[in-house]
Amino acid sequence: MSIQNPPSERGEITKQKLEDALQRLIEGHPERTPNDGKLNLSRINKEAGLSSGGIYYYDDFVERARREIGKHKSIISTSSSSKIKVSVDRLRAQRDKERELKERYRSQRDEIKKFCDLVIAQNAKLEFSLYEALEEIEALQAELNKVKVVGFERGKQN
Repeated sequence: MSIQNPPSERGEITKQKLEDALQRLIEGHPERTPNDGKLNLSRINKEAGLSSGGIYYYDDFVERARREIGKHKSIISTSSSSKIKVSVDRLRAQRDKERELKERYRSQRDEIKKFCDLVIAQNAKLEFSLYEALEEIEALQAELNKVKVVGFERGKQN
């Protein structure tokens, strides 16, 4: 059992610094440490601006701070698990949307391929028809050249 002296004015000021530092860290508005949500005795000590290990001179504060740290960690773990669930649900929805888009794009691609094949087939058919027509025209011109056409005039002869 340790006998404690009544706290000095300086000790009260230091304890108040620790209380303020704890409160700022819990609220997420630290002044001297990074705002990353971490809460531990060392972080409280740094936030209060005390030298290394200065917090351990205040046993009653350390005990209360450990309880607050435990509460804070349970709150963080609960909210982080719900955030993870929301994140997983969001990712699943995004995945499903991407799958749907892929299927739609695949069907559009297949329809475009069918259309292109049809256009190519029609183009080939037209080209062949044109080829046949040109061949027939050449044959008719050759036949016309073979036949001698005699001019025929009608009317009076002098």
